[in-house]
Amino acid sequence: KREEWEGEGAAAESPGEAHAEPPATDAQDMIAASLMAQFDAATEARDLSKPARRQKDAVADGTEDESMRFKKVMYGEASAAMLKAEALKDSMEGIVREDWSKASLLLRLFKGARPKLRTAELRIQRDCLMALAKVPMSSAVMHERVLFSCYRALTGESTCPPRIGPHWEVIGFQGNDPATDLRGVGMLALLQVLHFKLKRPQLLQDIYTLSRKDEQDFPFMAVSIGMTALALQALRAGVLTSQCNRSKQAYDTVHNFYQACYLYMSVEWKRRSLTILNFGDLKNEIQKLSLKKPTMLMQRLSRHGSPPKNSSQPKDMVEFE
Repeated sequence: KREEWEGEGAAAESPGEAHAEPPATDAQDMIAASLMAQFDAATEARDLSKPARRQKDAVADGTEDESMRFKKVMYGEASAAMLKAEALKDSMEGIVREDWSKASLLLRLFKGARPKLRTAELRIQRDCLMALAKVPMSSAVMHERVLFSCYRALTGESTCPPRIGPHWEVIGFQGNDPATDLRGVGMLALLQVLHFKLKRPQLLQDIYTLSRKDEQDFPFMAVSIGMTALALQALRAGVLTSQCNRSKQAYDTVHNFYQACYLYMSVEWKRRSLTILNFGDLKNEIQKLSLKKPTMLMQRLSRHGSPPKNSSQPKDMVEFE
């Protein structure tokens, strides 16, 4: 190739211009040096950009600081990170927004009579909740922060347990890996526990304490996951639509309804002296109430309060006012 370049250069020169141009060999060397300098500059710029790019990628995938994995997270931060429509884009595919199979005959037959969410924002919130229920737990930093924070919120411990192990049965998971139990409702189940801790910490603690009672014990998280599933079912059935429209909030409405279902379960569990053998029947009862009398469940939750300080009622007792 170099010989061809030299031949082409020599043929192109005229006698009068030969003295003004450098020899062909020198010209080729100059071009090669220029190209090499450009290549070196581009390589240096690429290398200099690597740390910034790695930092950006680390922020995006949650690996910026492994020490964050064990930092307590509250509902506000967790929901802001996990309930993003853009981040949930893949999980949005295939979500079931409505299910009228258990609705009244009127709503099943006449679509025009079915309640609708009035604003685009409410519809986005609904979709995000349903999409998050499809997100399985992973080793992402935020996922593990949420899991560890739920453990500490329930047990009162200040340290994080190992990610895998039998200790998860203490808060009611069924195996050594909580991710297995969460397959049905995904990360939404854990986020709802954090919301419970934020809004009604005493009630949350009362129910957890009840779940640890001898002879009446039940797996707190396994039951909690079931209550999350009931809340999603109610959302799809349209029974929470009116409340969402009134409050202009789908997130809080669904979280509160989950708490209302869990409150009813805990009160009836204690009042009837039920055991784990009765859980299936009680869950079916709550499911029917959630679809037929959702307002009653929400009203009971709103009326619920801690017993007076001078009351002789046991601390772990939970009942309606």
